[in-house]
Amino acid sequence: MRISQNFFQMVGASPSECDTIPGRQCMASCFFILKQFDDVLVYLKSIRPYFINDDDFNWNYGIACSAAGEYKEAEEAFQSI
Repeated sequence: MRISQNFFQMVGASPSECDTIPGRQCMASCFFILKQFDDVLVYLKSIRPYFINDDDFNWNYGIACSAAGEYKEAEEAFQSI
């Protein structure tokens, strides 16, 4: 898990990727592994409009919202699946 977290962080923090959708997904994954769900939501909320109908995204977003105590938002994400 540590190796995966390091790779996600390396890609997500790189100057060429940090402000891209894949870069933000990588940083969200990095923080997901670290169980820092408030930080996960910072990144996922910034790209959510691009994935509003994506079941995988909504599942991960719902899990992160639940873990961060944002239950109403989590419920909406899960219902959209």
